[in-house]
Amino acid sequence: MQTETAVSAIPLGSELVPDWRQIADDAWAAPGWREAALEYHKTRGNRASIAPEHLARLRWLMDDSISLERAWHELNRRASGAAASTVEALVYGLRDGLAALSKNPDRLRRLSELNAEQLRAVCDRLQNFQPHIAPACTPNEVQALVVIWSKRHG
Repeated sequence: MQTETAVSAIPLGSELVPDWRQIADDAWAAPGWREAALEYHKTRGNRASIAPEHLARLRWLMDDSISLERAWHELNRRASGAAASTVEALVYGLRDGLAALSKNPDRLRRLSELNAEQLRAVCDRLQNFQPHIAPACTPNEVQALVVIWSKRHG
C-alpha cells in the first residue's frame, strides 16, 4: 500500500512524477484563493479600475477638437519616451537642419515621441555636430525645435 503525500504524483516507470495539473487545480480551488477572488469581485462590483487622472485624459481624447490621429498617437505613445533607434533616426534626419522636419512627416513623429530628457540629449547632439558630418545647430534653431516639440506634446 502506497502512502499519500502532500504533493499529487503520477507514476512514470519506477518513479513518481508530480502531477502539476492536479497541483494547480488544488491550489486554485483552495479556499484562500477562491474566497479572495470572490471578495475582490464582490467589493469592486465587476467595475474596471481607472485612475481619475487617466479617466480625465481619456475624456480629453474623446473631445471633438481632438483628431483621431492625435488620439491614436496619445494612446500609443511610450511613457518612457522613444526607442533608442527612433532617437538615432531623428538625429540622422536632422543633419539637414530643421527644414528637414517639414520634408518628412516621420521626423515630426519621431520628435513627438521623445520625452523631455531625450529632447535635451538630441538638442545637445545637434549643437555638437562635427563640421564633416553636418553644420551644428544654433541656439535659435534648438529653441525652435523645443517649441515644435512642445506644440506636439500640447
